[in-house]
Amino acid sequence: MPSLLVQSCSATKNQVTGPTRALDVYDGYFFRIIKKAKREDAFNSDIDICILSAEYGLIDAEDTITTYDRRMTPSRAEELREEVTGAISKRIEKSRYDEIVLNLGKEYLEAVGDLSDRYDVDISTVQGGGIGEKGKQLKRFVRSDTVPSVIL
Repeated sequence: MPSLLVQSCSATKNQVTGPTRALDVYDGYFFRIIKKAKREDAFNSDIDICILSAEYGLIDAEDTITTYDRRMTPSRAEELREEVTGAISKRIEKSRYDEIVLNLGKEYLEAVGDLSDRYDVDISTVQGGGIGEKGKQLKRFVRSDTVPSVIL
């Protein structure tokens, strides 16, 4: 059962001098959880990752990008919504995901339109009272211990 994780970008980035794989550019808390699971060969191979970037829109973890400094704002989320929703839709159609898990903050969620009426796929969010709790949920998900269960 393939799943798609949509992870928001992070303000913390590695400074790179040229185009670099997106997963290697971002260095925030959630990216460290993902990278550690991959390093330890504990990352669930049935999970694909894409990143919602304030600069680039929806990109694959393997896409090459450069360091940038742009924050997601309500107006930027609105600008990106159609493009991001379309890109997620294409991924659903191409890969036949059983679930989409969104690990996005409030502004980033605004960049994702309603997909639940269009597709027969479970859409859930990583939940928690703070970043630590969300991190625990993400860790459990990517290591296949549990799956986020709050359905949108």
